[in-house]
Parts: sequence; C-alpha cells; structure tokens
Amino acid sequence: MALLAVLAGDRPLKLRLTELLEPQHSLASVHSWGGLLRIVRERPATGAIVNLEAIPVYPSSERILAGLRTQFPHLGLVILIQKRRDPFTLFLLGKAGIRHLVLLQVDESKHELAKTLARAGEEGDTSFVVRALSPYLPRRELRIAHLAMDSVHRRWSAEELADEVGLTRPYLSERFRKVGFPSLGHFLLWTKLFHAGHWLEEPGRTGESVGRQLEYSSGAAFRRALKLYTGATPTEVREGGGVHLIWQHFLRRNGLRAPRSWRKRRRFGSYAKRHSGPDSGYWWPDSSRRVR
Repeated sequence: MALLAVLAGDRPLKLRLTELLEPQHSLASVHSWGGLLRIVRERPATGAIVNLEAIPVYPSSERILAGLRTQFPHLGLVILIQKRRDPFTLFLLGKAGIRHLVLLQVDESKHELAKTLARAGEEGDTSFVVRALSPYLPRRELRIAHLAMDSVHRRWSAEELADEVGLTRPYLSERFRKVGFPSLGHFLLWTKLFHAGHWLEEPGRTGESVGRQLEYSSGAAFRRALKLYTGATPTEVREGGGVHLIWQHFLRRNGLRAPRSWRKRRRFGSYAKRHSGPDSGYWWPDSSRRVR
C-alpha cells in the first residue's frame, strides 16, 4: 500500500499503470517533471515510476535523473523505457545510477514491474525497519508492522489499522507490549519517525519539508514530536545517522537489546559526540537479512 509518484506521460499508460498497481499501491499521478518533484518533496511517497519519454530532454534525461538520485537517494525509482531505445541509452542510464528499468509494453511486463518495484524498495526505510523488527515480532505482527510502515500516507489511527487487519486495537496493543514494544498507537507514531529519520538523510529535504510530508500541523509540531521521542533536532538526526539514530532511540526507550548477530556501527557527527559513552553503540540489521 505504499504511495508511489507516477509520471506516465500519456493517458493510456497512466490508465494501464493504475490498473496494474492500484490494488497493491496508492498512486499520485502527475503530468510533468515539476509535478513529480513536488510529490516527492511534499508527500510521503516512498517510490516513483517514470516513463523516460516524459522526462525533459534538456540538458539530458540522464543528467536530470542523476540529479534526482543525488537529491533523493532513498527514493525507490523505476524507469519505464521503450523497447526500441538504443543500447547507448541504457548505458547512459546505468552511468547515471539508474538501476531499475522496465521495458515497455507494460502489458507484457506486469510481473517484471512488480519485481522491479520490490527491488527498488529494498534500500528504503520500510525494508530497513521490517528487517530491524524481525527478531522481535512474530510473523503476523511483523506483517502488520510492515503494513503500518507502508501506509504512513493513510494516517491511520490505531483503531483503523486494527480494523484493516481484522483485529481489535486492545488485542494488537497487547501483542505488541508482550514483546516489549509500545502500544499500537505509540508504535504508529514511531513509524512516522522512522520515515522522518530516513528522509532527513537526503540532501533534497529539510526538517520543514519532512514535517509537511508527514502532515504535521507545523514544522514546530514535527520538531516537538521528534524531540519528545528522541531528544534530537532534525539537524542532529541528519548528522547522527538518520533512521539508524531513530532506531537506536526506539530500542532504548522500550528497554530492548539489539541482537548479537547485528553488526555494530560507530556513531558520527556532533550529536553523536555529545552522546557518546560505553553503551552508545549503533546497531542496524544485516542487509543480507530478508523478510519474506
């Protein structure tokens, strides 16, 4: 149910993508490159699907895409290209860091599109958090946590999420508390902070823009929530490791220990130096772990 920004470039392709993707994803369709950038900056989109033909040709589509990757390196980006495009175009896209390509016609590429979207999302915050949660949560609760991360744009309450999965809020909260997690309502707030930590790592974002993405009433409200749960400002989160810093605070606030199988990461940045100590190690899940 992730929110995807879509720049199709023509109505038939837009309708076909909607038919293929909307059962599994929410789509924010745009008509221009500028519109795509606005969605990526201002909405909680975790991925984008772009028809290469719809990208401005000046200075070149490859340079424009490389700029997008520089500003938003965590965005799960999938490029649709015509089969007739020459091999040199593929070379230039690869040189620009574009790794996830799907050859049109889309009608013939439904499964390829789904697989490419999954691969493009593997470096995103949802995949990171789900891997991080996997040692703690039973399979069913892990799927619910995955749904909560994927659906941050829906702004579900605890009751709405529980209803979506056919359970009650008190029951789900009890299941989360049983493994040392906060109640479901507080966990949903943490999912917003996980996303915020990941987005704050990107050069193209600021604390104000991330607050708007997550639909806080103001930048001050976002900073208060971040300060309350982590003790850090947006700048300190950016300098201290982004989502890894948020994850560390999640563990500490709930009295959880990182599994020994995880690797240790040294802190960096001014915030980290002020908060260093014998137990200040940073942990993140081994990227080779996958949750099926």
